[in-house]
Amino acid sequence: MRPDSPRLDAELLLAFVLDCPRLDLYLRADQPLNEKERGAYRELVQQRAAGCPIAYLTGEKEFWSLTLEVNKNTLIPRPDTETLVEIAVEQIRKRQNNHPDSKCLIAELGTGTGAIPLAICAELKNLHIIAVDCTADVLEVAARNLQRHESLLSPRNNHIELVESNLFSKINPAAKLDFIISNPPYIPSDTISSLQVDVAQYEPHTALDGGPDGLSFYRYLLETAPSLLAKDGEMLLEIGFDQQADLSSLKQNFPVWKSSAFLPDLQGNDRVWKLGLSQLL
Repeated sequence: MRPDSPRLDAELLLAFVLDCPRLDLYLRADQPLNEKERGAYRELVQQRAAGCPIAYLTGEKEFWSLTLEVNKNTLIPRPDTETLVEIAVEQIRKRQNNHPDSKCLIAELGTGTGAIPLAICAELKNLHIIAVDCTADVLEVAARNLQRHESLLSPRNNHIELVESNLFSKINPAAKLDFIISNPPYIPSDTISSLQVDVAQYEPHTALDGGPDGLSFYRYLLETAPSLLAKDGEMLLEIGFDQQADLSSLKQNFPVWKSSAFLPDLQGNDRVWKLGLSQLL
């Protein structure tokens, strides 16, 4: 496999080996590597050439200007998902302006590294986010990221509650959520093997596999979310760039959703599906 950005990858790996910011490499251009550093660097370059993502080699990925721990159990946060964060922040802020005295209650399905709730907490205050994932290994990574970015939580009256759960089975319907947010798995099962090597062979398939048609989790959320949301609650979902038509058709089976809108990312692709139980979002 030939990386898309070999120079950048090489610099990131060298900066990791030398434990310095990437820009410092230019200041230290005439500094030779010692034998241990050369060996470590050579090994990382070989793994990258075989397809292993940079983030798994360095153990970190930046998302929303936050440095997050990642490992082979977690999906690597994507820039596309920042569109979901932007829209979530906008919608939550609207609600907070209308309900200034209440704490906003949010549930997120499939938190992974905790990237989405932490990014939202970086922008807003007075939030209680129930971040759900199905495996303890993933939630351990999320917990370390929460600890790393504690300044976004209690000082801002934000609380992220990590819950190990099969889907939303452990969410109490009586809580009446203001928002449900998710970047669910949405790759059709048979398509995963044809993705780029760094995705298909290295990232966890449970975080990618959306069932035979890629819509399994949307089907579940459309059916389940109404019983969990407040009557004016909203749901914000990341979607695949080519799923708008299929999701519009799927929604017809769930008339309880009164409003629906697809919003684009910076490339102009439909990226976020905004749904509401009331006519007005």
